[in-house]
Amino acid sequence: MSPRTKLADVAARAGVSLSAVSLVINGKDAGNIAADTRERILTAARELDYRPNSVAQSLRRQRSHALGLVTDHIATSPFAGRIVAGAMDVAAANGYVLLLVDTDTQHEREQQAIAELTRRQVDGLLYATMGHIQLAALPSTTLPLVLANCYIPEAVAPAVIPDDIGGGRRAAEHLLRLGHRRIVMLSGPGAEAGDAGNISGPLREKGFRAALESAGHPEPAAAVRIFGWDMDDGYRGAMSVLADASGRPLPPNERPTAIFAITDRAASGVAFAAATLGLRVPHDLSLVGFDDQEHLAERLTPPLTTLALPHRAMGEQAATILLDQLSGTPPEPNLLRLLQCPLIERASTTAPAD
Repeated sequence: MSPRTKLADVAARAGVSLSAVSLVINGKDAGNIAADTRERILTAARELDYRPNSVAQSLRRQRSHALGLVTDHIATSPFAGRIVAGAMDVAAANGYVLLLVDTDTQHEREQQAIAELTRRQVDGLLYATMGHIQLAALPSTTLPLVLANCYIPEAVAPAVIPDDIGGGRRAAEHLLRLGHRRIVMLSGPGAEAGDAGNISGPLREKGFRAALESAGHPEPAAAVRIFGWDMDDGYRGAMSVLADASGRPLPPNERPTAIFAITDRAASGVAFAAATLGLRVPHDLSLVGFDDQEHLAERLTPPLTTLALPHRAMGEQAATILLDQLSGTPPEPNLLRLLQCPLIERASTTAPAD
């Protein structure tokens, strides 16, 4: 491998001093170097394929061109891990590397991670969570900070979060447009149930109920049942509204024609319960999930209509906001950016039979 071209090589080729080359290469030649000398230096640099040492440049500018990303446990999830992928792509496109630390939701490990990233002189910090969480306090750091999938009310740190209220509303509106009126939402516990601050359930419920109220639903609150996030929770919830005490399916006029499940995992449990009862999706029961979870939503039978969480976009936009700060653009005061959760229509929803 040929040795790296040095500033001295360029100076020798151009017939100028080393200091003159340094001024031109570092963009500090205005008023100091004659135009023809500058052109001679640049020509020599091109001919010798001179490339600046990015590490040395970073040290001179007191920049490491590294960003830190601290997460609770999304790094181990291929689903929410899209946040990491989005942030990494934006960082790489702008000449930055992303240093990732997964804390497994342990506060002490989180503080150690931030301290270590600070010691390694990262230029800024991203903080991302697995679920949509309202934080009790900001991570303790003096570094420029942007939050992803979490926020803290009235905090100065910018945050990028999903519009869960809009997603819940969109799910209900989709089913209402199809003609459904007996609709049940199987939700998950929120922060008040000790669910680590996860507010997705209550927010999606809020949007769901608002859509039912706008449509004149007589009892929107009664249309929500609290169970949980996983397949077993969806199964139990579905059996509670589709079957009688002996486990037989309720008569068609006594059971919902559509169920909105809080997650795709819960929706898969609903689909299993329907099959157990001999009910066909979507002919006897329309089904909507939430998340558009990879390797699940598309592979259910039938493929699941769902709301997509914008994980990759959250990572991309959080990294973009952080890089803008590092380039000198101040963030908007109390910036809270809501990203839409789009409806993905598949084969699990249709008009009700009755």
